[in-house]
Amino acid sequence: MARERDVRNAIQASLLATGAFSDVWLTGLPEDYGQGASNMTAAAIEPVGTRQAGGWDSSPAGALELRADLAVTLLARHPDPQLRDELAEQLLDYLINAVNGSALAGFTIPQCTLVTSWKWQPPRAPERRITATVAFTYLVAWNSFDTSP
Repeated sequence: MARERDVRNAIQASLLATGAFSDVWLTGLPEDYGQGASNMTAAAIEPVGTRQAGGWDSSPAGALELRADLAVTLLARHPDPQLRDELAEQLLDYLINAVNGSALAGFTIPQCTLVTSWKWQPPRAPERRITATVAFTYLVAWNSFDTSP
């Protein structure tokens, strides 16, 4: 059954597989883990929200269409401001390549799985962050939400 945490885990695995990230967290930011300033590239994947997109007027035998958003905060640390910003943008490109058009965790609809926006956060030397929104859509039967641990 579909679980949104499986999507977060799939993104984490994809980003780590690139070799471009020192770490990828499923919750929290480096300050939550006691990470000091250094040459580091990281990402934090956090749920934002989910909404039912359709199916409210279909029969219980049909599927519900759910649309979810994740916030992915990309973090680049480097003493040189230009290299730091270039590195942050490169991390964004890795995220886009990992997500766009993918069937994450084997159940998101590829045509509806993509990075929809991103915002550069003000720099705080030696760090630059970009917060990206990942949107995905999946289908689930009316009464088949996975309640397993």
